[in-house]
Amino acid sequence: MPIVTITLQAGRPAIELRSIMDAIHNATVSAFSVPESSRNQRLIEIAPDLYFKPDGRSKAFMTIEIASFPGRSDAAKAALYQQITENLRRSNAIDSKDVMILLHEPAYENWGINGQPATRFKPA
Repeated sequence: MPIVTITLQAGRPAIELRSIMDAIHNATVSAFSVPESSRNQRLIEIAPDLYFKPDGRSKAFMTIEIASFPGRSDAAKAALYQQITENLRRSNAIDSKDVMILLHEPAYENWGINGQPATRFKPA
């Protein structure tokens, strides 16, 4: 059940924003074996004059932050990064240089789900 936050420059049409969100969700389903129904995303749009990005990036630049339970292999993480950027390239013609991904893996005891610590979900 990853929590995904996408931050980008405001001004894209809603259909494109939904396509971006779908591309990222599909990558988490594929690379991290997340159930299709386990979708927890938010998208933050920032006014162009307040959105600063690294040199060499276009107005399509975005950051994607994913909070996920710990324990996935380096190979699974690499597959996630590759699939996100490939899905975004295919569906929205977003260049990989315009995609920055940060994966957070808080320990199970730092998650609360339905009023309970997530340690009860921790694999044995």
